[in-house]
Amino acid sequence: MPEFGTAKTDVGYKALYAMDAYLHVNDGVAYPAVLVETGVNDPRVASWIPAKMAARLQAASMGGPVLLRVDFDAGHGMGSTRVQADLLRADEYTFLFWQLGDPDFQDGARPLQVAR
Repeated sequence: MPEFGTAKTDVGYKALYAMDAYLHVNDGVAYPAVLVETGVNDPRVASWIPAKMAARLQAASMGGPVLLRVDFDAGHGMGSTRVQADLLRADEYTFLFWQLGDPDFQDGARPLQVAR
């Protein structure tokens, strides 16, 4: 409670309400595309919380797609190992390039050739 405040005081309640993104999602708004990420082994943020946010955005938004990326082996920070961190960054960049309209990342785009 010292870090975030408490709902037992007026000041604490207002501060907690102001920082709660879920409570500020409005129906019918054209939100941009969103990639919500969670790690099932996160000891700080239960994985259902980002999942609930993704579901709320999907239900409310009239804009871009809302995707939920779940890593069943990761925790807080989502990059428990180098491989996990690399896969996370690959997904983030793929999402970014897709949303920026890069032709190699659009639906129906030919698969990228991987050099071996």
